[in-house]
Amino acid sequence: MDTNMTFRMDSDVKAEMSAICAKLGMTTSTAFNIFANAFVRAKGMPFAVTVQESDTFVAKGAMLADTDQLLADFASDYKRMAE
Repeated sequence: MDTNMTFRMDSDVKAEMSAICAKLGMTTSTAFNIFANAFVRAKGMPFAVTVQESDTFVAKGAMLADTDQLLADFASDYKRMAE
């Protein structure tokens, strides 16, 4: 017996998912059914759900300081080459 489910999701995510599903030759309903069946088989999430701290996070201030230094180095090199 089939049943319906209704839930909310971000409209941009939905549009991107629909486009990917179309490229794969399936509907979003089919994709959700694949996920649901994998969830049941795994008796939970069929993939790891974790919180990961990014080692590559750079604060905006540090990024701007690095950019300023790169531009200063470039200007210095350019000035030296122009002489």
